[in-house]
Amino acid sequence: MPILERHLEAFTNSPAGKAMGDQLCKELLACGQSRHVAADEMIFQEGDDAYGMFLISDGLVKLVRYTIDGREIILHLAQPYRFIAEAALFLGYFPATAVATKPSEVILLRSEDMFRLMDRYPKFMRQIFDAMAIWMKRLVDKIDQLTLNDATARLAHYIMHAIAHNKDDRGFSSMTLTLPVKKGELARMLNMNQATLSRALRRLQDENVLEVHGRDFIISDMIRLQKASLPPLD
Repeated sequence: MPILERHLEAFTNSPAGKAMGDQLCKELLACGQSRHVAADEMIFQEGDDAYGMFLISDGLVKLVRYTIDGREIILHLAQPYRFIAEAALFLGYFPATAVATKPSEVILLRSEDMFRLMDRYPKFMRQIFDAMAIWMKRLVDKIDQLTLNDATARLAHYIMHAIAHNKDDRGFSSMTLTLPVKKGELARMLNMNQATLSRALRRLQDENVLEVHGRDFIISDMIRLQKASLPPLD
């Protein structure tokens, strides 16, 4: 089945699709090229020449950078009907590496097609620049997160940020957060090992801040969670 038929309804009903409108969604999907990737398969590599951006149509993709000693730092997790590599269109190279965390489908949107659509639809260009601004804010938040020396504060900061963006149809934040990745991946996102993450989770549970049920974090006390997300006093 063509990409357009398989994904049009879900894409047009996504936040990005609603902002773009039905006609632009149709034209964007019509010029896309689908690619199925296995878990842990690389989609593009940091520093490679950029040939387009991608729409995640199924699965989960992580954007990562690697330190000199080979440690992986997860910058972002992209879920279905989210774009990645928008900035690469203008940079000319990919600023991070994209890896599927589970079997996924991505849709390649080539640079020349995207620039053509931007010329025809100014609102599409505005959306791309909005996405880049969100990325800038996300990276600033990441710096704030990684500069917190206290592991519990780092974890609480992540949970607070995730909950703020996890709203229901009425716009209310949910008091339950379901991790999109395993706890080992979360530990790498927060620049800590899994044992340190486990201790931080245990501390938040002991202080009745939250309950942990597998990948589900149920927030018991939002005020305490907010306090826990602050840097410790010297």
